[in-house]
Formats: sequence, structure tokens, C-alpha cells
Amino acid sequence: MENSILFPREPSRFSMIRDEDAKEVQRLFIHCKSVPGLSDIYIKSGRPIKARVHGKIKSVTSRILDHAEVRDILVMMYGGNNAEIEVRKKPLDNAYSIRVDRDTTLRYRWSATGTEYNGNFAIAIVLRELPAVPPRLDKTHFQEGLFDSLFTERGLVLICGETGSGKSTLMAGIVTEIMLDPESNAHIIEYAAPIEFVYDEIQKISPSCEVDQSAVPDHLGSFADGIRNSLRRDPDIILIGESRDAETIKAALLASQTGHAVYTTLHSSTVPTTFLRLIQTLPVEEMNSVLGSLIDMIQVVLCQELIPSLDGKRVPLREWLVINDDMRREMLKAASQNVMTLPYVVGELVSKYGMTRLRNAELLAEKGLIDPMYVDKERLAQQKLVINNELISGNSGGE
Repeated sequence: MENSILFPREPSRFSMIRDEDAKEVQRLFIHCKSVPGLSDIYIKSGRPIKARVHGKIKSVTSRILDHAEVRDILVMMYGGNNAEIEVRKKPLDNAYSIRVDRDTTLRYRWSATGTEYNGNFAIAIVLRELPAVPPRLDKTHFQEGLFDSLFTERGLVLICGETGSGKSTLMAGIVTEIMLDPESNAHIIEYAAPIEFVYDEIQKISPSCEVDQSAVPDHLGSFADGIRNSLRRDPDIILIGESRDAETIKAALLASQTGHAVYTTLHSSTVPTTFLRLIQTLPVEEMNSVLGSLIDMIQVVLCQELIPSLDGKRVPLREWLVINDDMRREMLKAASQNVMTLPYVVGELVSKYGMTRLRNAELLAEKGLIDPMYVDKERLAQQKLVINNELISGNSGGE
């Protein structure tokens, strides 16, 4: 199985000196495209090229690449001979395209970072293919009460998870469903870093929707700048690649308060930790007012992780909460009394009215989709969480 993804007719080295050398790298990427389930490509000085296939890392080349080869590949994607100088200063992120033929273009998101190998400077590159056509949402992977809640006319929808959890893919699937609804009549504006999914092909068959996409920082300086820009462009739906700082969170909140549906992602693995992250990100002097407004405007929090399924692929393990007015009152009460108890209260709401990771794992195991060991893993994590929550509750009660 390991050898099945090896790059055929592997060259003696990858070099960008001649056009035909660059074509070898492009041929490598085209080969990776042909491997079912391949999601990420890893290129690093002093290592063979590897890839993640259905969650497992496998070798793509049998030969180790030296630093000069990796540097030349980076120069090709970066578009400048100063690529190594720049990556020594800071990580580089961008998109790269390969024109296969007149009708086919492969698009990749790549990230390059300076690392160390055998005591010397090295470069590590990770590439992920960006599908030409955005995915459709598989309704069978959504529990009752969740799917329809993702489509809101106003307020905030938070899509959460760690890197590689499928947040961007899920957001693109939501956009695709909206575009394919002939009654949507939506003007959708997206700000991404970089743009991962393009909707040109769907736009051709979706006359009732208009989609505008801008890259950060290529077209606008920041996500917050983009949100402010969007409010002057008659949007119905605003997509924000990531709410990574207080400025972006406050701008997203403002957009939702002015009658727009705002979708954004955060790096958090559970619904309670999503609120903890918001608390930790917001300035102390603005905590009460901004957090209260966020509670008023957040409609759905969905957290997910992609875990191995029994068929050798991956399936989303999710935790979610669709928030109603009664829940908001409980959350606002907790935030006003002791803001650090809010994640605990949110966890209780998820257990009563939403979907916990443990319960979702149990459902996936009952359907024969995942190994029961993942249920045991989530049950252990839940037991640890209960102990921590009891400590928090006890401490707050004694104040």
C-alpha cells in the first residue's frame, strides 16, 4: 500500500534552473492529485517528500531532498529569488497554481517555515490542494437540528476546530448550498487568507447569487479591514477566514448587529473552549459589553475534528450548540456574575440541549463508522472535564 503512492519516474533531483526542471515539480503535484484521499504534501530539507492520505502520512518519493532542492521549489512557488531570505525572517503563506491544460488548473495553499535539520537551517513546506469545485455538504453527517440551523439570515455562526479539521471545507459547503438555492438571492462577500475555494463554476448555474472574494493581505490589510469594507457593499452574508484577534471579533460582531449573517472560524476544539478563547482574546476593559453582545448575536457554535473511519477515510467528530433566547439568559447571567464560569455554563447547555463530542462519538460508533476506541477516548476526556468543572464551580461558589 505504501508503494502505491510513490512518484513514478522520480528525477535524480528537483531544480528550477531550467523550465523542464520546474515541470518535474509540477508533474509531482499532478501525480499527488491522482492519489485518492491525499490532502497534504510535506516537503522538507533532508527528508523525502511525504503526503497525508486519509489521515496517514506516507512517502511520495524514495529519495531524500537536499536543502537546495527545497529552496528551489520554494522559489518557484514564491515567485522570487529572495524566498529563502524572507522565510528566514518569518513564515510564508500563499497560493500556487499549475495550469495542466486549457480546461484544468490545480490550485494549492502553501505554507513555508524555517526549521532546523542536523544543526543547519532548513525549510519545511506544507501544501494543500484547493478543489476546483467547492464541496456539497453531506446531510448524513449532520445530526437533526443542526443542518438547517447553519443557514441563518442574521447573527454569527462560529465554525471551530484545530488546523486540518475541515473548517474551511465546511464553510465552503455552506456557501455552495446557499448558491444552489434558487430562492436565496444572496450577495456573499468572503475574506480569506488565502482564498481556498472559488465559486466560478457554481456561479454559472446560480444566477440568483453573487459572490465576491478578497484575499488578506493581498487585497485588504486585515480581516477587520475587510469586514468594514463589506458593510459598504450591500452584503447579505459575510465570510471571514479566521477571527484571530479582538479587532476582527469586534468587527464581525458589528456586521452581525447590522442585520447580516456572518460566518467565521476560530481555533478551538469544543463549544466551552470557544467561549474561553473569546474571553481570553477580548480586552479586559471591553469584556462585559463585547461579550454580552456576542452572546446576543451568536446563533450556532460548531466544533469539529476529522478522525479515521473504519473504511480508511475520515469522518467529522462534532460538538455543537444552537443557541436560543433561554440559553442566552443563562449565559448572560453567568457572564455578569463571574465571567470565568461562562465556559462551565456553556458546557452544561451543550450536554442538555446540544451535542457533545462523546455523544457524537457514540452515534458514529453505533453506525459502524468509527472504532469504539474513540468513544473510550472521549469518555475519558469527559471525565477529566467534569472534575475540572467541579473545581471551577467550587472555587466560584466560595468567593
